[in-house]
Amino acid sequence: MWRPQSGIYIRRFMPAPVVGIDLGTTHSLVAVMKGDRPELIPNRYGKRLTPSVVGLDKNGQVHVGESAKNQLVSAPDRTVLEVKRLMGSGQKVQLGDRSYTPQEISGFILKALKEDAERALGEPIVEAVVTVPAYFTDAQRQATKDAGALAGLKVERILNEPTAAALAYGIEHLDKEQFVLVYDLGGGTFDVSVLEMFEGVLDVKASAGNNHLGGSDFDAAISEWLFQAADGLGLDVRNDAKARARLKVAAEAAKIELSSVMETHIAIPFLGLKDGEPKSLEIDLGRETLEKLLGKQLESTLKPIETALKDAKLDKATVAEVILVGGSSRIPLVHQLLTTFFGKAPKGGVHPDEAVALGAAIQAGLKSGAIKSGNSIMIADVAPFTLGVKVAGNAKDQMVSGLFSPIIPRNCKVPVSRTESYYTTYDNQRAVDVEIYQGEDRFVRNNTFLDMYTVDGLMPKPKGEESIDITFTYDINGILNVKTRINSTGKEAALKVDKSGQRMSPLERDEAQKRLDREWKGSGNAPGGAAPKPAATGTVADPLVDKAKQKLGALSGDARAKVEAKLKALEAARASGDKAKASAAEAELTDTLFDLE
Repeated sequence: MWRPQSGIYIRRFMPAPVVGIDLGTTHSLVAVMKGDRPELIPNRYGKRLTPSVVGLDKNGQVHVGESAKNQLVSAPDRTVLEVKRLMGSGQKVQLGDRSYTPQEISGFILKALKEDAERALGEPIVEAVVTVPAYFTDAQRQATKDAGALAGLKVERILNEPTAAALAYGIEHLDKEQFVLVYDLGGGTFDVSVLEMFEGVLDVKASAGNNHLGGSDFDAAISEWLFQAADGLGLDVRNDAKARARLKVAAEAAKIELSSVMETHIAIPFLGLKDGEPKSLEIDLGRETLEKLLGKQLESTLKPIETALKDAKLDKATVAEVILVGGSSRIPLVHQLLTTFFGKAPKGGVHPDEAVALGAAIQAGLKSGAIKSGNSIMIADVAPFTLGVKVAGNAKDQMVSGLFSPIIPRNCKVPVSRTESYYTTYDNQRAVDVEIYQGEDRFVRNNTFLDMYTVDGLMPKPKGEESIDITFTYDINGILNVKTRINSTGKEAALKVDKSGQRMSPLERDEAQKRLDREWKGSGNAPGGAAPKPAATGTVADPLVDKAKQKLGALSGDARAKVEAKLKALEAARASGDKAKASAAEAELTDTLFDLE
């Protein structure tokens, strides 16, 4: 139960709600502050988790979530998942004969979450706090803001996922003084953050991670094992899109099941043809085999932990709690590795799937004024990457170009502003190209290019006698502003690094938003394009109750009795007029339905 902490004042007259959104690789969630606690908002099907899947049906309508995921096997060419991994890349996504940017696909997902929130809260939602992996690059963060704009959301605040999870954990433990480590292994990314908690302050000391490691990689490893099994049966299915989709679905299901059992049976009927006859794949997968398949990938998560601890200048023995976040953190081998590394079992105090969204809702409440916090809640985050410029330098009496000169080192507290001076490299130099990079390598070719601009108007002098100051300012959203000043003349120029080659121009964004709105029309319907049944006269449709009643038809025994009891408790709480009791009953019923999925 979320309770108000000392020093937190909840306003009686609430401002327009700002929601918190966890835009995930495999699932996305939306949450909001309700009274004194953050709550997840169920989607139109009564579920807390919305699959981050977008599909185009045969009628040309765009679907998001369950209905899109349901067509993955039958229409893989018109279904896309894990688009988060493409954010900031500029790579196009194909749905049938249509082409979309990753921002547009993510915009569809955000629009679905926005509409679910509006349906639940009964008022328009115009602003959101959206979370991203701590190790997301500038281009990926900018692409996330673009996606929000396409969905009709104002995304002024980007929050790092481990920081959000720590906020969800920390708000219940504001009286503690300790170091905690957040281990966030999601569907497509891995982050680790080390934080210090004291007097209501969450102070991020260091972050590290891998933007290309997560549950989808584990599914791919299991899928490859299944492909090899199919090869052994003489089935050639690697180039069959539908077969690949079926194997991925089976791999994900097996991975999840093996978190609670030691062995699972995989059966995929009519997977392919051999000698003109349909053949099925049936095989047992044990946890021991799974751990061999995933072992190296999971062991690789220990190195970022070591990096973060080293950057934070801490020993692992100093860490009081290890908090697990992300669905993939449920894999038993993760627990074993972390227990061995730290000498103690990781913490289970937050819901791996929900903590990030709940933390985002808390940050949204702080931002909107729904929560007022004098000195009770404060977040101090860090820059996950080193930021700098391309320079030339002397090496063995020769001028070498392409060197990386850091200006803001990684794990600096943000917001931060730093200035460095640079000098001309040849006589009578009149201009200089300022090339901005992000990364840790001494050569810019191994780092990520962000942007560039030309500074002209330098006074013609011998090399080394004319100088410019370059100032980097990095804000709480991970957005970089650059300013240059020619010291001899005082001439200044500025650049906001939000124009990466993958980012949409205002005109492109406007056209994409019109397209999204046009193609979205009617996609709020139930699966298959059928409109939801209207509520009875004088009543309001309740997707949670509808979902519970629908679920009862497929249940029996203790499970059915449990759902019936939770449903009756909700109806009684609502009838009593006690909003807090009704809200708690809604959460309990949602949890029960979620556990039965």
